[in-house]
Amino acid sequence: MTDYIDKGIDLSAYHSVGIDIDYTSPLEDERVRVYLRNFDSTYANVNDPISLKFNAIEYSPGIDDGLKVFPLRNFQVLSWWIAENNIPVDKSSRQFDNISVIEIATGSYVKESYYAIRLNKLVFYGEWISESSLVKALLLLWVVTAIIIIMSERFILDKKIKFTEERSQRLRDANRLLYNKSLKFEHLACTDPLTRIRNRHTVTEWLEEITIQTQSNDIPFSMIFIDIDHFKAVNDTYGHGFGDTVLVKFAETIDKLIRRSDMFARWGGEEFVLFCPETNMSTAVEIAEEIRETIANKVWDFDSEFKLTCS
Repeated sequence: MTDYIDKGIDLSAYHSVGIDIDYTSPLEDERVRVYLRNFDSTYANVNDPISLKFNAIEYSPGIDDGLKVFPLRNFQVLSWWIAENNIPVDKSSRQFDNISVIEIATGSYVKESYYAIRLNKLVFYGEWISESSLVKALLLLWVVTAIIIIMSERFILDKKIKFTEERSQRLRDANRLLYNKSLKFEHLACTDPLTRIRNRHTVTEWLEEITIQTQSNDIPFSMIFIDIDHFKAVNDTYGHGFGDTVLVKFAETIDKLIRRSDMFARWGGEEFVLFCPETNMSTAVEIAEEIRETIANKVWDFDSEFKLTCS
């Protein structure tokens, strides 16, 4: 028994108990009971020893039979104790987290005679380190080793870079200049010069790649073709300069409506295409209808009285 009945020893990390008992009794193969008594404030009372949970196992020890090992999972909670103390279901299973009393008693059916119980050895067996803790320790060791290797290689690489940096500085400057120019040319090649959105040539290359991805992964993909209604009449009536202004403001309006994942491009003339990755037909219809209604209902700041709609 521990010094305080409500402050026991946590044995939940152990998996087995070894017991060496010499038992003298008038009957052959007489059994003894081993109780691991657990205190839990939800059901136990410090003033009532019977209220401590009876985790019990019963066996026949004999004399000079040596150490016998029993898994803790073989211990059972006595049914009479559960019934007498009205223990709830969630507290009726074996429990070893606060063992304050260990008892060894005779079996149920004893008669008046000489009995002797001698406890030679009591051993609890558990893992020095749990499997999960071992895995975590090994993982941490691997991570630390990897970090050390990476930092060492980085240090060596930094020294090499620093050694060659002065000789390669002029080459890097030249490459940077060429790179900036290439970005500028690439932007001009990918952008429609009037509306500043992507042009048809850029989208064609991107469309080939996205088509392969969507087909391979069975992902929905939608395209919305947008055409300004009666645009030829606009150019004929108001002139091409006004028509260009209409195209620019039309593209700016739609570009603010679309999602970041969508691709908006001028296909040619007054024709535009909106590509919608990972979008099914019903969602694409909703997007198209929102664009159509926005264009039809928008109050434009054109100089002339002109009603802009699209299909």
